[in-house]
Amino acid sequence: MTCAVHWRSIVDNGISSDQEIQSDSKGMKRAVPDRRRISKLLSLILRHRPDEFGLNMDEFGFIPLEEVVEAVQQRYAAVAAEDIRDLIETSRQHRFEIVDDRVRALYGHSFFVEMDGEPMEPPEHLYLCVPAGQGRCMKEEGIRSEDRFYLHLSPTREVAESRAGAVAAPSIVEVRAAAATEEAGVQFWSRGEVVLTRQEIGAEFVGDIVQIEAPPGNRRDEEEGGRPRRSQGGGRSRDRAPREPRSSRSEPVAKAPVAPEEPKEITFGRRPKFDKGSGRR
Repeated sequence: MTCAVHWRSIVDNGISSDQEIQSDSKGMKRAVPDRRRISKLLSLILRHRPDEFGLNMDEFGFIPLEEVVEAVQQRYAAVAAEDIRDLIETSRQHRFEIVDDRVRALYGHSFFVEMDGEPMEPPEHLYLCVPAGQGRCMKEEGIRSEDRFYLHLSPTREVAESRAGAVAAPSIVEVRAAAATEEAGVQFWSRGEVVLTRQEIGAEFVGDIVQIEAPPGNRRDEEEGGRPRRSQGGGRSRDRAPREPRSSRSEPVAKAPVAPEEPKEITFGRRPKFDKGSGRR
């Protein structure tokens, strides 16, 4: 077991300000990246690009923990299995889980994974936080997932409201989940702080829609180090100078033709870290 102390003022000792100093049971000290950086790398591995790290995932999204630790160590050599276990077991967001020395992301995949276990017995209501215009459309047309294989819902209104920082003009949509299961056979699976379903939810199961005030800052981006989001609407800022009339602009300068480049293999900006078949790194 380790005890961690997050030191932000230890740069003078040669340790980066985005690292933690950890002491193991023998009193040995080591510097590891902070939890946010490890969590972001786990999301990349378990939600989006396991093959980029030479990892094979089963149909339910599980990868042996030992293999994931080795993949993380390609980026952060000081990270140990106990660091990843501690992050997953103490995280408030419940993004990942470990079962029988296998680890997986619970939701948010950019590829399809099967649901294991039995569907949950849903509560009377589940919730979504969406832009106000989208909420009005759901009232008329129902709800379906547009950019993911599963529709992601929140188990409580409070959890849905906590996501308002990532939504422009947020509204809370009430879903009559128990009625959807009883009358239309919609199945739900509980995954941490998220409830998933693959089925469309009919408009008759969309309840109240309440517009709420957006928080002053995007807390999710602050915690995860994300890039600030653009405001919706696509209009120009009022502080920006107006564009010149087209007739007053100078003619564009002709450029010499550029020879086409040879196509390159898509690697998502990185090379695979190691070859599982050969054992070479």
